[in-house]
Amino acid sequence: MSQVTISQKTMAVLKNFATINGSILIREGSTLKTISVGENSIAQYRCDETFPQTFGIYELNRFLSGLSLFDNPTLDFDNSDYVTIRDKGRSARYYFSNPEITLKAAPDKDIKFPGADMEFQITQEDISALQKAWNVYEIPDLKFHSIGGSVVLSLVDKENQTSNVFSLELPGDNTGEYEVFMKMENIRLLPGNYNVKISKHLITEWKHSTLDLTYYIALEP
Repeated sequence: MSQVTISQKTMAVLKNFATINGSILIREGSTLKTISVGENSIAQYRCDETFPQTFGIYELNRFLSGLSLFDNPTLDFDNSDYVTIRDKGRSARYYFSNPEITLKAAPDKDIKFPGADMEFQITQEDISALQKAWNVYEIPDLKFHSIGGSVVLSLVDKENQTSNVFSLELPGDNTGEYEVFMKMENIRLLPGNYNVKISKHLITEWKHSTLDLTYYIALEP
């Protein structure tokens, strides 16, 4: 019998992954991955736990809610069709989904980032400020503009030149002056500080400062 106890850190990451894709395929080992339905955002996390088998969860939020019924749940992987959750005499049985159904929710290849044309660090405080401004002004696009030794992040509407704008300037490095865009709705990050790399090949990399957690989010063409 193989047993796994899910840490609070991993629980928090899985809750975040559920905002990217409601399903997940957890592969044997210690790396968790997810991909958005539109395939424009990928996240991967190397966790402390080691899962003894590959299994699919169709409703990740329901699975996590089930774990919250226990104070310190232990997962027993003693059956290929389901996992048994146990704690203090209580137990629950959660059946896996067909891996073919959840296969698209777990990319099997590693992302090879092409190299940074902009690079900067962003704090949780600045990320929260962008998210609040996004909610207040309801403007869809996040623009990255490299200027000298800075990168300016601006919330704009590419289709409306007279839209409201919210900007913040951060120190950073770049290989030239660039202006690229992404949809603000695609930024679904676990709270924390991040080192961000942006490639003119229309991909960004967001590395968490304290966890082995990375997001790859596509830019707009």
